[in-house]
Amino acid sequence: MLVSSIENGWKIIYQRAHGLLAAQIASHWKFSEPPLYWTETLVAIAEHDDGLAESFTSENLTEAGAPKHFQLMEFSVEQYQNVMEISASKSRWNALLTSMHLEFLYASKRHTNPQLDQFLRQQETLRKQLIKELNITKQTANTSYRLLEWSDALSLLLCMSQIQPEQRRIEISTGPDGTHHQLWQDTKGMLHVDPWPFIDDSFTVEVEYRILTQLSFPSLSTFTTALQKAKVEVDTWTFSQ
Repeated sequence: MLVSSIENGWKIIYQRAHGLLAAQIASHWKFSEPPLYWTETLVAIAEHDDGLAESFTSENLTEAGAPKHFQLMEFSVEQYQNVMEISASKSRWNALLTSMHLEFLYASKRHTNPQLDQFLRQQETLRKQLIKELNITKQTANTSYRLLEWSDALSLLLCMSQIQPEQRRIEISTGPDGTHHQLWQDTKGMLHVDPWPFIDDSFTVEVEYRILTQLSFPSLSTFTTALQKAKVEVDTWTFSQ
């Protein structure tokens, strides 16, 4: 879950909703030629972190009983084995991009957890196998993965309310062609990406979220019930060239 502290409590966005937002963004990308496995790529972007029923995980609460932001959670081999099982059941391409994302997230944490080290070694072997089976180059895989990571990064900036005030710019990430992009918001609330990478001159995306006014919860079950009963609301953003 993406958890933000707001004036009247907590704003909570499920990670799957954040993934769907990332896919919405990616769907507007402008390509010089039709991309390889485009549908599968969008599915991978939308579902790259699936594998856990977020409402019921025991790590949803801090020791103080507050909702726990996903960045505070520890690596779970079981969770990411589930992620890979789900992605592999869709397609080899989906498994390849998902595995590349797990490498991106956890490569810097090698040698801190034996289970993680073993998992990453398994993923490295799997990626080599998939690239060979799909008859593509590593560069082709990297180019498609860059779109996943870029869209994921922009979605996180939006979901975590990191748009800068006073038209200041914030780095998004490096796109598929190696270009660095920045995000900024004008005085009318329109969002802009420089340089502009999209096929449309303007478009709108959205994500669903829930508000909890209770600051802490005595148990996971009370938290889960509160989430299920919370009203679903929607954030929207309009991008313009």
